[in-house]
Amino acid sequence: MGKVLRVLVVLIALLGLAALFFASKNYSKREALAGRAHALEEAVIRLAGTLEAEDLPDEQAPSYPERDISPVTSRDLATPERADFWSGYKAKLEGRGEPPPMLSYGSQAMRLQLRQYFKVGADGKYEINALTGSPSTEGAGTMDELLKRAQDRAKAQYNNLLATRSELSSVRAELVSTIEDLNRQKQSARADKRAIESLNGEVMRLGGEVRDISSKLTAANGKLTAAQAQVEELTDTNATLQENITELTARVEEQEQIIRELKGAGGGLKVVQTSDAPFQEGSLTPGDKGRIVSSNEEWKYAVIEFTPEFVTELIGENRDRALPACEVMVRRAEGGSPDEAFVTRLKLRQILKEKNLVIADILTDWQQKPVKVGDVVFN
Repeated sequence: MGKVLRVLVVLIALLGLAALFFASKNYSKREALAGRAHALEEAVIRLAGTLEAEDLPDEQAPSYPERDISPVTSRDLATPERADFWSGYKAKLEGRGEPPPMLSYGSQAMRLQLRQYFKVGADGKYEINALTGSPSTEGAGTMDELLKRAQDRAKAQYNNLLATRSELSSVRAELVSTIEDLNRQKQSARADKRAIESLNGEVMRLGGEVRDISSKLTAANGKLTAAQAQVEELTDTNATLQENITELTARVEEQEQIIRELKGAGGGLKVVQTSDAPFQEGSLTPGDKGRIVSSNEEWKYAVIEFTPEFVTELIGENRDRALPACEVMVRRAEGGSPDEAFVTRLKLRQILKEKNLVIADILTDWQQKPVKVGDVVFN
């Protein structure tokens, strides 16, 4: 019995060594297969990225001008004969001016589907092919679905390539015909040009006589034209001056009205001075807060019309706080880049809270250009 056991132990050891040997061989082959499958998966993903995901849309061809093929004569043709080239032109092959969407298999879901060789049913088990009795490898959710889709898109893209080559051949034939026609027309045009130059010489001779005759009339009309031009210039200048006077008068009246209100005239409006308390930066919301309604570059002050919401931020909902000693910025309303639009910074001095108007000093250290009525005030 002991000998039998020793023989069995030896056999089991030999079988274990054989199993270890074959396991090492199978491991290397399995790694090679796994690496090959991974490389093929990445290649399929990159290849799919070069395929258009959908067919080119059937768009109506634009209306292009047809080539005039009627002979060139001195007779005026209202409706010349034209070539019928564009009727069969496939405009959709040109694309829509932007790259078409491409197949994308790089997502996590697509990668998992590429690794799904057998079709899995709703119960999580492999579906069996009724004909072969083996697990089905076709259908939705399998690698076969994605590969067939890529193959179909490759065939469609290849067909578009063949159609494009055919259209290029047709365009080349039309271009050659057009060049030959143009060359013939240029030969004829050269002969016509020589005749025209001969006639131009005669016209120049007669033109000299006409110029001599008309020179006296030109000299006589010169003084009249100069006088009329001077009258028109003075008229335009007068109109421009009148417009400037009207505009300046309106601005002066507007500024005088604002100054009267800020001084407390005509209504008992209350003016709130700025507070001496230090102002905390960042306590006011950013954004556009108002506009310039008046400015004086000589005295370096401006009048701002703030929004009611921003006035509430400055002096409280009941409008009973002192005006904080803060600064705001000014930019041109017409826009442009931030550097070009920036005008200056203003320091708030007094507020007419019933009118949402604030008098502010123009800070010359920040000023890039004169402050204008209509400029946007922002924080």
